[in-house]
Amino acid sequence: MSTVTASRLDAQTGATTRTTVTAAGLAGAIASAGVVAGWFLFADLSRAAATLEPVTVVACLIAGAAFAVLAVALPGLAARTRLPRVPVTLAALACAFIAIPAWTFGTVVPHLAAHTSPAQFEELGHADFRLLLLNVPMIALSLAGFVSLAVVGWRRRAMSRGASVLLVIAAVATVLGDFAPVGILAGVALAWTARSARSATDS
Repeated sequence: MSTVTASRLDAQTGATTRTTVTAAGLAGAIASAGVVAGWFLFADLSRAAATLEPVTVVACLIAGAAFAVLAVALPGLAARTRLPRVPVTLAALACAFIAIPAWTFGTVVPHLAAHTSPAQFEELGHADFRLLLLNVPMIALSLAGFVSLAVVGWRRRAMSRGASVLLVIAAVATVLGDFAPVGILAGVALAWTARSARSATDS
C-alpha cells in the first residue's frame, strides 16, 4: 500500500470517527432532553405510570445506546487528533457508566413498574446506600475524564474552549445523581469536541 493511499485511508477513518462521535453525542443529548421533558410532561402521573410512558422508555434506550457508542468510538478520536489519550479514555469510560443507568431506566425499571403496585414501586425507588452506589462510577469517571479532557484540551488548544467549558459543567452535573442532565451536557460537549478537535498533523 502506498503512503498516499495509507494517508487517505487514515483520513477517511478519522472523518468516520468524528462523524460517529458527533452523531452519537447529539443523539444522546436529544434523548436525554426527552427524559428531562418527561419529568415535566408527566408530573401529574404516578412515578410508576410516568416510568412506563413510551416516550420515556424510548428516550432512555436511545440515550443508553448513544452513550455506549460514544464509549467505543471516543478512543479512536484520540488516535487521530491532538486530544490527550488518557483523558479521552477516561471520558469514554464515563460514557459507558452514563449508558448503564440510561439503559436500566429503559428496561429494568419499566419492568419493575409494570409488575408492582404504585406504592411498591415508590418504595423500591427509596434511596439507600447500595442504590446510590449505582451512580458512583459515573460521577467519579465523569469528574476525572471530562475535567481532565477539558483542562488538557484547553491548554493544548486541541479543541474548542466552549466545548471544554461545557465538559466541566457536565462533570459537575453528575453530582445530581441522574444521567439525563449529564447526558444533555456531555452529549453536546463531546459532539462539539469531535467537530473542533485539531488533527494530529496540524502544526
